[in-house]
Amino acid sequence: MPNRLAEVEIIKDGDVYYAKIVLPSGEVVTLENEDFEEVLEQIANDLQERYSS
Repeated sequence: MPNRLAEVEIIKDGDVYYAKIVLPSGEVVTLENEDFEEVLEQIANDLQERYSS
């Protein structure tokens, strides 16, 4: 059975993208950036730091 690593929600408010990452522990990480690709990179980097072996 697969393990859930995180839930990610991305919203845009004006010119800013907000990403909310909810981890299985209940911890919530919020990221923001005006560039969509950069917010995706921030998400990937955060998750990679947490889960890379």
